[in-house]
Amino acid sequence: NMMNKYVTRSDIDILNTRIEISQKVKYLGRTFADDGSLTEEVARRIRAGWAAFNAIRRELLQSPQKTRIRLLTTTVIPAMTYGCETWTSKEADTKRLQRAVSNMFEIAGCDPPDMEKQVLRRKLKWAGHVSRMKYDRWAKIVSEWDPRGSARPRGRPPKRWADDIKDSIKIFIHNEALRGNLGHGRRRIGILEARRAWSTVGRDRVTWRSLVRSIQDGN
Repeated sequence: NMMNKYVTRSDIDILNTRIEISQKVKYLGRTFADDGSLTEEVARRIRAGWAAFNAIRRELLQSPQKTRIRLLTTTVIPAMTYGCETWTSKEADTKRLQRAVSNMFEIAGCDPPDMEKQVLRRKLKWAGHVSRMKYDRWAKIVSEWDPRGSARPRGRPPKRWADDIKDSIKIFIHNEALRGNLGHGRRRIGILEARRAWSTVGRDRVTWRSLVRSIQDGN
């Protein structure tokens, strides 16, 4: 059993057995912390990445560079980004991933990928998928849920899951405007309005794929 700070803590008994309250819980291969931090999960992802790297290390170092890059991107990167679609990551978390990946790719003699973009691209793909789900799907319900009567705390508010997505849409709109791509068609302009919710923008597959490619291309 795990509770966050917004819940009044109380003992839970089932069949005369007290359910232990934990600060972290592992579920479906991911570690969840009661404070929402990713410190433990990122550490697990880094260990998983090194395990995947060491499993192919001999074959990796004996292969041509093109093969090395393919091996790393199909084994190490997936191990290190597993479940990242649901992360609300801080800069420190991404830097830890980047350092580990850079070390592995340096050993292999390859240029490392940008882990911030790797995580963001996977998150955007998942967000687009969620935005096109039916309204009775739990993934859609909890992703778009805005709890009533819960004011955000004073000062700088904590980062939310959708913040990265909203920022990416704004940057994408800005870049598309610079390229002159927003002047063609009222529907396209309407979809790309910054005031629209990310879940509304994501329903347009063509626009959302362009957004994901813009991250991939480093724009």
